Amino acid sequence: MTMANILFVCVDNSFLSLIAEAYLNKTSMGELRAFSGGPLPREDMPALTKKVLFKNGMEEAGLHPKAWTIFSLPQAPQPDFVISLQPSSLLDKQPIWPGRAAKLNWHICIDDNMPRNIKEATDAFRKIKESIDLALSSKVFSGDSLSWRAAC
Repeated sequence: MTMANILFVCVDNSFLSLIAEAYLNKTSMGELRAFSGGPLPREDMPALTKKVLFKNGMEEAGLHPKAWTIFSLPQAPQPDFVISLQPSSLLDKQPIWPGRAAKLNWHICIDDNMPRNIKEATDAFRKIKESIDLALSSKVFSGDSLSWRAAC
């Protein structure tokens, strides 16, 4: 069976996409691989992101803000799905992904801003969790959508 690679993107890859990466990797129990990136990554992971990860039983090991362009390199994992987590013109101008990545817009936050406090961060995590849980239960990341890669 071909394992789907999901790339979550937000502008600075410091909260939304890192949280989504951690949650999907924990929840899918190895059946899917989640990654994250953004066009303007921060240099470090904010304390608020670390608090939300810890509060929800997720590890921060291996998570760090990174440029999404690394996933367009030939040796990088090929994203099968690229999921934008916020509306931004910067996210509309994505690199050319190898293969046939499906692009989805979940728009967890309504603007480019990272959550400013623990309440906003908790609300954003809840929306991410609900979106991922719905995608998993409805099998969005499985089946015929990956047949192109199995043939390569």
